[in-house]
Order: sequence, then C-alpha cells, then structure tokens
Amino acid sequence: MTRRPASAADRGWRNSAVHRDVDNRHARWVAKVVLGVAIALAPLAVYLLQTMSYVETSYAIEDLRGQEARLVDAERRLTIEKAVMESLPAVEKRAGAQLKLEHPTAANMIVVSPEDLVRPAPHEAGSPRPRSR
Repeated sequence: MTRRPASAADRGWRNSAVHRDVDNRHARWVAKVVLGVAIALAPLAVYLLQTMSYVETSYAIEDLRGQEARLVDAERRLTIEKAVMESLPAVEKRAGAQLKLEHPTAANMIVVSPEDLVRPAPHEAGSPRPRSR
C-alpha cells in the first residue's frame, strides 16, 4: 500500500507565512545614527558655507580692484588727451586742417582797444529794448 502524505489539517499547522512582530529597535538605532551624523556634520556645513561666501567676496573685491585700476588708467589717459587737444598749437593746427581756417591778412585785421570792449549797460545807452514777439 502506498502511503499518502497527511494533509495539513492532520498535522496541526498551516502552510502560511510566519508572522513576526515588527522590531522598532533597529529602526530607532538607524534614526539615532543618522541624526548623530547630521548633528556632527552641521558645523562643517556651516564652516563650508562661510568659507565659500568669503571666497566669493574675495573674488568680487579683486574684480572691483582691477576695474578701478583700469578706470584710473583710462582717466589718466583721457586727461592727457584732453590737455593735448586743448593746447593752443593743437587747436590752431586742427582749425587749419579740419575747418580750413587761415590767418587773416594785415588788411583784414581790426585791433580793438580794451576800452572799446566795455559795453554800456542797457539803461545807460538810452535806446529802447527791442519788443518781444
């Protein structure tokens, strides 16, 4: 005779997954370790942020110093150029070259004395003011 295996009901146990209670100790331990690492690394993070801010500010200051040096140099060059352009020989040369002006001849020259340059005040001249339109 062949033996037939006994059914699960005959053996007194069920063929289902074993139910175990959840152990929160391991989860709490992991949470404590993560919190401890975060607390330990917080000062390092603050230090790195401050150092990064300091370095960025240093770069900005160096850029501004370079810009200031370029502006001072440009101002110096422009001051020299302005002085050269305002010098009378340069003005006379430009007037002759660009505007085609010439020195007047002696016949076309009128000499005015300093006394002739003083204009009388309008109320002393006695002439009425021109009417406004």
